[in-house]
Parts: sequence; structure tokens; C-alpha cells
Amino acid sequence: MGDKQRQDSVRKGVEYPYSSGTAAEMPAGTEDPYLPPFLRGARPAFLVLPEGREDRPLTREPGSAPAGPCLIRSEDWLTPLSSLFGDWLAGGAGPEADLALRRVHYLLRDEAASLLGSADGEWVAVSLPVVPELDSRPDRLAALQDTLLEALFTALEDRQREGGDCRLDLLAPYPASPAEFAAAREFMESVAEQTLGHRFAAACRIGALIAPDVHPAAAAEIGRIADFLVLDGAVDRSAPEESAAGFAPAAERILAAVRSIKPAAVVLAAGGPAAAELADLYRIGLNGIFCGAAHRTEALLRAACLVWMDRHESTDAAAGRL
Repeated sequence: MGDKQRQDSVRKGVEYPYSSGTAAEMPAGTEDPYLPPFLRGARPAFLVLPEGREDRPLTREPGSAPAGPCLIRSEDWLTPLSSLFGDWLAGGAGPEADLALRRVHYLLRDEAASLLGSADGEWVAVSLPVVPELDSRPDRLAALQDTLLEALFTALEDRQREGGDCRLDLLAPYPASPAEFAAAREFMESVAEQTLGHRFAAACRIGALIAPDVHPAAAAEIGRIADFLVLDGAVDRSAPEESAAGFAPAAERILAAVRSIKPAAVVLAAGGPAAAELADLYRIGLNGIFCGAAHRTEALLRAACLVWMDRHESTDAAAGRL
């Protein structure tokens, strides 16, 4: 039975259970329940999960479990709104800017509602937007993130009111320190509290997108208070080859640091380098990867082969000791 479960988890991802609270609220020594019991242990299953809306199934058989969360980068939602979003970026403060941001909110809410309503019981992990143009304007970035979160939570509330079984994770983008992540988490929780109230703790998990060049000690402290981590190989989309260089060794250092503090931490990877370095990421013990449609089929096959070889090597080793 265990072999079949492991094969299934590689092939189509595994449903993550609801949380009764966040990792930051759990007592010390409590096992992280982010993954089901049969996926925890000396060699947990390796998950291959979708990245991007195009990977989501249109329908699901009644009674079947979700395939797993889909990673959505919210800045991709802003691309179709380039004209309207550009007007807001170029504008200053005042009624016109407020009106433009409100229009962005309604369009983002439509995107969120469409996403959460596709394939009954969708589960998504949405990262807050990264907007280089706003690096020197933290006030405007906070306003944009607040708009996105309000749109997401309102769509989630509407879906739940209709009886939908929605699952929503959030990701803080590239915190450089645990204090930075804690501030981002507090901000997300405050917006959620205003929109969802007490329902938030049971419906959402908050993790962090981690850049490969973050200091391992900082990543470990972020991992201590985050519900999950995603090492992002696409942090610099303008230079994908540079992002790919050294990704697996960096992931190994970060993973070792995180697991030294929180052995049950769930750590995934994303971006093109994650798919390219799948074998090394499996070897070091990552929980899995997110990848887009272009790499997903190959990644599923490679992961299945790695699990098969690992299982048979373990069987042969055990037989040799008899």
C-alpha cells in the first residue's frame, strides 16, 4: 500500500489537510501537519505540483481529492491589466489614483473568483506581487498588496458562502530576515481578519518565497515561523540562466539549515531551475517542486523514476542484510 501511495503522490500531487492554526501558533515540538501522515517519515514522497493557471484541471471526478496546490504569482495577474495598472503606477496620490486602484481591485477580484471557482475545491498558493517600480515606495506597494489580499479574501468568502471547498495559501515574497517575514505575515493576517475574521486560521496558510541567495541562517529562522517555504529559482526572470546557476547547492544549504531547526518543515522549490535540478532536489530531501506546463510531464516522469529506483535500492539493500 505504501508503494502505491508514493507513486500516486508523485504522479498527481497529494491533498494537504486543513490547518487548525498556523505554524507560528503551534506549541514547540508539535509535528507539522502540513502533509498527511503517510507522507512523513525517513523518505517522504516527492510532489510535482503545477505552477500557473494554465495547469489547472477544468473538472474533477466527484469525490476525488485535489491534485495539490497550484502556485500563482500575483504579478502575472497584473500583466493583462497593464494599461490600467500602468496608469496607477504612473499616477501619484489623489482621487484619480484611488479610482484606478479600485478598478484594479475589481479586476483582481474577478481573477480570484474565476480561479477559486474552477474545478470544485481548488487549492492555490498565491504570492504577493513583486513590483520593482515600487521598491522606493513602500506605501504604494502596501496599498497594492492590500488591494490584492482584499480581492482574494472577498472571493474566498463568496465561494465559501456558496458552499465551495476553497483552499488558499499565501506567500510573502523574498523576505530577507525573520523580522521582515513576521511583518509581512502580520500584514496579511490583519487584512484577513478584517475580511474573513476567525475563519482565516482554518482556511489559509502563510509561507515564504525564498531567494536562493538568502543566508541559510535567515532562511532557517523564517522557516521556524512559516507554514511552508518555496525556494524560487525564478526570482530573477530577466536572467534565467544566472538564476539556474548553483540552484541545487544553494537549496541544499538552505534545506539543511531549515531542517536543523524544524525537522518537519515543508520545503518546496519553483521555477525552471527547480525542474532542471529535480534529481538533486529529490536527493537532498526536498518535499517537491512547482513547475509550469512546459516542464510538468517530464518532471512527473523523472520523479516517478527516481522514486522507483529509490524503492528498489532500499529493497535490495534490505535483502542483502538477510
